[in-house]
Order: sequence, then structure tokens, then C-alpha cells
Amino acid sequence: MTNNKGITYTVISCLAIISMVVGLFVYSTVAEKELTNDQYKLLKFYQLNTKRELAPFSIFNNDKPFTQDDLKGKWDLVFLGFASCPDMCPMTMKKMAMAADILKEKPDILERLNFIILSIDPDRDNSKIMSEYAEAFNPNFIGLSGGIKDIYQLSLNLTLPFTPIINSEEKNYDMDHSMNLALIDPDGKYFGFFKTPHKSESMAEVLESVIKFSK
Repeated sequence: MTNNKGITYTVISCLAIISMVVGLFVYSTVAEKELTNDQYKLLKFYQLNTKRELAPFSIFNNDKPFTQDDLKGKWDLVFLGFASCPDMCPMTMKKMAMAADILKEKPDILERLNFIILSIDPDRDNSKIMSEYAEAFNPNFIGLSGGIKDIYQLSLNLTLPFTPIINSEEKNYDMDHSMNLALIDPDGKYFGFFKTPHKSESMAEVLESVIKFSK
């Protein structure tokens, strides 16, 4: 009887250990994990080693003041473009809109994120024009404009360079600017950037991972 009890105890112990190992394996396989740095890079997203504070600025959202405090509380995906852009800007805005559509399936993620376009062409784009331009791609998108000094300073902070054109006699000019997208965290700090060319699926995957797992 003693031997039988010992055997029974050994079998039960082994089964318990096997169950625990299987459970841990299933959990590690099924549980959601943040993407690794290498995975982020494959998806063309690069996180800064140190989050960057933004210098004070004052621009406008539909004629209402918009400052660095308005970038706090949510994640902000920021693109610097202009409404008269013939191809690359609307293409990028379309990719952002498609990413937003994908994230509709993750409403807890989407509600923590703003999509923003800031004009680099304030001579032709006032804040009302930019608001209408942004909303043409998605009613929740935010369009901004303002003074060239504030715009240029913010572009430097976000490493999204462009060549300013001011008081041009030519009205149909094009502009040279970065097609990358900057991601700002809920503390209003520059967190990382998406490098062009953009894919909506990759953008959505990165945004979900960053927003869900970043502290």
C-alpha cells in the first residue's frame, strides 16, 4: 500500500509539472508582447533613445491657438506637408487614413491617438484650409497652420526638415520637405518616427504595439 501511494504521488506530481510547463508554453505563445526594436525597424519605425522635449510654439487649429500643451494627453502622429502638394502629401495622408481605419477594430488604441498634419506653407495654407484638408481624409484628423518661425522651429525639433518659401511671386510652387512622420507621446515629447515609404498595415501594427505597451 505504501509503495502504491508513493507511485500515485509521483504520477500526480509529474502530471502537475507537465501541466505547469504546458500552461507556461501556451501563455508565452498566446500572450501579447510588444514588438522588439528589430521588428519596429523592419516596419520602418525608429524609437529615439531619449525622448525629446519640444521647444515652446504657438500655431493654430481652425483659428484657435494650439501649443505644445495640446500635444499632451494622447499620442500624436504628425506629418508636415501642405494642401497644394500634388501627389506625395495626399498619398501620405491616405496612408494615415487607412491606418486609422485599420485601428477602428482596436477602439481602445484609436481613442488614445491623434492624426495631425501641420502646413509648411502658411502663405497659402491658413488654419481653416488645413482643417478642411485634414478632415477630407478623416473627420477626426487635425489640420494646423501658423507662423513660419514656429512651424520651422517645430520641424527642427521633430527632425522633419523642409525648405521654407516665403512671399513668393510664383503661386504654383512646389516645396521640398521630409515625408517621415513623427510620433509624440502623451507627455508631449518626441518619441520616434516612421520612415518613408509608408505602409498603412505596418503603421497600424506599430501604433498598436507602442500605445499598448509603452509606459
